[in-house]
Amino acid sequence: MQKKTFRKAFAYMLLMLLFFFGKNIKAQDMLGVTLGNYSGVTSLMVNPAMIANTRYYLDINLVSADFFFKNNFAYIPGSDITIYKIIRDPNSIPTYEPRGLNFKYYDNKDLKFTTISSKIMGPSAMFQYGKHAFALSTSFQVFSNANRIPYEMPLLGYYEMDYPELYGVNFKDYDISQTAAAWMDLGLSYAYTLYEYMDQKITIGLTLKYIWSYSGFYVEANNIDYMVVNDSTMNIHNMNASVAFALPLDYNEPDQMMNDPFFKGHGFGADLGVVYVKKKSVDIERWNDLCEQQFDDYVFRIGASILDLGSITYKNNAQLHSYDDVSVYWQNFDTINYSNLNQLMSDLSMVFYNGDPNASYRADHFTLGLPTAVSVQADVNVYKDFYASGYWIHPLQFNLHAMRRAALVAVVPRYETKNLEFSLPVSLFEYKYPRVGLSARFWFVTIGTDRLGTWLGLANLDGMDFYASIKFGFGKGQCHSKFKGACNDEKYTRKSKKLRNKNNLF
Repeated sequence: MQKKTFRKAFAYMLLMLLFFFGKNIKAQDMLGVTLGNYSGVTSLMVNPAMIANTRYYLDINLVSADFFFKNNFAYIPGSDITIYKIIRDPNSIPTYEPRGLNFKYYDNKDLKFTTISSKIMGPSAMFQYGKHAFALSTSFQVFSNANRIPYEMPLLGYYEMDYPELYGVNFKDYDISQTAAAWMDLGLSYAYTLYEYMDQKITIGLTLKYIWSYSGFYVEANNIDYMVVNDSTMNIHNMNASVAFALPLDYNEPDQMMNDPFFKGHGFGADLGVVYVKKKSVDIERWNDLCEQQFDDYVFRIGASILDLGSITYKNNAQLHSYDDVSVYWQNFDTINYSNLNQLMSDLSMVFYNGDPNASYRADHFTLGLPTAVSVQADVNVYKDFYASGYWIHPLQFNLHAMRRAALVAVVPRYETKNLEFSLPVSLFEYKYPRVGLSARFWFVTIGTDRLGTWLGLANLDGMDFYASIKFGFGKGQCHSKFKGACNDEKYTRKSKKLRNKNNLF
């Protein structure tokens, strides 16, 4: 069985703080799919109350997928290669000195981060019946985030600890975290028009989700005070940290998968939302069938939501290790060899706890928080079929062992009709990194990106973003003769119906 030296593994792990799950690569927010009036069931991604405020009374999602990656350490210059070329020929990625790796790094002392997310919204559907709207949704996600990574750690990883400029420097770092998980969930959603009078309407919404997780992982360091003496010696003055994992691996035999049980953890999640609508008109027509419901076009619409409240608890093939107020002058750490994960954890325990291989072990279970966030959405009807949306989302990370969703603020102008929609998202990622995107919908197919520059080679390739959606919607107020049944009756489709006050819809 192949053994690994600890120095190389340690350097590799430092670098992987920015690239864990990197080969798996949620256009974080799918702005071209979730904010429009034809978003239907996909609007659940930003606000569960939105499903009662779309142009569809019935919407069926076949599949919507998004892929997102962004970091601020490593990059490939946009002038050297484009994503299109990488897709056509993966071997065309250039290498760079001095390490001969496939990327350069930003040479600054900023705290580093990475966000990697892949989400597929599977078969899902919503339908509205007057003041009530219901939805059933499925999704599959892989999510990883590293946050507040000190600049020297990925740099030491890049050079495999052989970087004399960092020797003898006393680093004092804190609140470092990395989380990763793969899971699927089933969601039930309900939205209700709580208040409707004259030209105003308020809708509330709730989504409850049950979660099955294939794997989960976190590393957190509340503080670490240390010095790198040379490429084989570290002086850790004080450290408070923990690591937890529930992986589909045999921890004694690294080449063996552990898929019994298949899911290592289970959990619950919830989304809450409210939407206020200032409508263009006061009265609406009576309706007798679902297809006759009318869409309330608006002057403006404002929504607020809390997303992904909840957590996942891992009890299968799970381990939790903790290093509490430890210190060590660690010589020759590069001579430690290991061949499996249990051996590595035992060796680390022996180093930090005076030769005790089990002292770091705390439990056979742990909890990982979902990427909770608060969001505000605003939409204005500029002129006829032209709209402009404002979007803001901010993470709510209650502790270091909770996944952290990235912050985003965006303005999204769009043109939308039943069969055609274009949007141009302009956003600021983590309040610092500007992006321009483009999205297009042709009837039931949508494709888009929130980072157009990386596809065109106009920006450094330090991330990627792409999303697509295939779904079918049945519009309000559209009772087509090709559909048999009550809606085919002329008495239900004529527009000259008696009006009544909106507050007495039923």
